[in-house]
Amino acid sequence: MTHSALRRAFFSRVFLCLALLLGGFQVLVWHWWTAVALGSPGPGLLAIAGLAALLVAANGLAFPLLRRHRRSHGWRGAMARLYQNVGVSTLVVGVALAALWLLFLVPSGLLGALGASPEAAYGAFRVASVSVVAVVVALLVWGFTGGQAGIERTRHRAPLPGLAQELAGLRVAQISDLHIGNHLDGERLSRLVERVNAEGADAIVMTGDLFDFDPAFVEDGARRLAELRAPLGVYAVLGNHDVYTGAEIVAEALARLAPGVRLLRDEIVRLPTGAPLYIAGVEDTGRGWADRGVRQEGLDRLAAALPADGPTLLLAHRPELFGQAAELGFPLMLAGHTHGGQLALPLAGGHWNVARFMTPLTRGFFRDGGSSLYVNRGLGVGGPALRVACPREIALFELEGAPLAFGSLRGRSAAVRGAS
Repeated sequence: MTHSALRRAFFSRVFLCLALLLGGFQVLVWHWWTAVALGSPGPGLLAIAGLAALLVAANGLAFPLLRRHRRSHGWRGAMARLYQNVGVSTLVVGVALAALWLLFLVPSGLLGALGASPEAAYGAFRVASVSVVAVVVALLVWGFTGGQAGIERTRHRAPLPGLAQELAGLRVAQISDLHIGNHLDGERLSRLVERVNAEGADAIVMTGDLFDFDPAFVEDGARRLAELRAPLGVYAVLGNHDVYTGAEIVAEALARLAPGVRLLRDEIVRLPTGAPLYIAGVEDTGRGWADRGVRQEGLDRLAAALPADGPTLLLAHRPELFGQAAELGFPLMLAGHTHGGQLALPLAGGHWNVARFMTPLTRGFFRDGGSSLYVNRGLGVGGPALRVACPREIALFELEGAPLAFGSLRGRSAAVRGAS
C-alpha cells in the first residue's frame, strides 16, 4: 500500500485508528513502567496481547462518548477532558518509547559485538529511557500550562507584486483558528481581541475556524469578535470547523452581531484605499479535512473575476489550496488550519510537527513561483489545550510591492513573545 493510500485509510477511519494506536501505546507504556522503570518481571506475551485487545475495545467504546461530552459541563465533561488529555499524553510518551526501543536494537548489537553482556546493554537502555521519558513528560506538563498560554507576535515583510507605491508598508494583522468554545470564550476571548486591536494594523483578517463545534458559543463569540477594529476593515473566511458548527449559523450571527466583520464567501472586495487593493476569500467546504492537493471550484471562480487594476490578497483556511492558488496567479495567500501542529520538536523553525501528517505546509512562509503563502499557527487549539514548541500566534504583515526572495521573507521576520 502506498503512503498516500495509508494516509487516506487512516484519516477516513481516524477514530478507530486512534483507538488502536492508543491501546497499543497504553500497553507499551505499562510494560515499560513495570518491566523497565520498576525492574519487575515482564508479563508474558499472552497477557500483553489480551490486555492490548481489551484496551483497544475500551478505547473504541470511549471515543464516541469523549466526542459527545468533552465540551459539556459537570462531571461527564470533566472526565471526558481528563481522558482526552491522558490519552494524548500516552500517545506522545508511547511514540517516544517505540522510537527508543527501535534505536536500542542498534547499540545493543554493537555492545554485544564488543563483548558486553546483554544485562549491560539493557542497563544502558533503562537509564536512557527513564531520562527521555522524564523529558517528554516535562514537555507535556509545560505544554498544558505555559506552552499553550503563550502568544507569539510575529512580524513579516510580505510581497504583493503590483502594490501601488503609496500603499507600501500597509499593515495587515492575521489571526486564525480561534476555535471559540474549545478552551477559548468569554473574557479570555475579549482579552485576545484587545491584543489584536493593540497591534494597530490597517486591516485585520481571520482565516477560518472561528468556532469549534458547538453552536451554543456562536452568539457570544460573535459579539466579542465585533470589538475587532481596523481602519480598513476586518475580514474573515470560514473554516472546516465553522462548517461543522453550521456555516449559516455562523454567517447569520456575524452579520447580525458583528457587522464590522466582513465575511467573504467566495468573494472579492476592494479595500477603502486610494490606490486599488483587494481581498479575496474562499470558503472551506468542510470535506476531507486532511486531504492533500485539494482544489475548490470557488477558487477557480474567484480567479476568473480577479481585478486587473490592483493586486489581490487571498484568504483561505487550508494551506493545501496554495498549489491551485499559485497556478491561478494569486500573489499572496494567508491560511491557517494546521495550528502549526500544536506539538513540535523543539528545533529551529518547528517544521517537524504533528501537522506534517496532514500537509508539508504546516507553518510559516512557502513560495511557489511568483506566489507566496503564509500559514498561521492559530490562536486556539484543536482537541486538548496543549502546545509544545508551537505557541499561539498573531502575525503582522507589512506589504511590499517588489517581489522578495524566499530567504529574505524568513530573514526579515521578527518575533516577540507575550502571555495571554
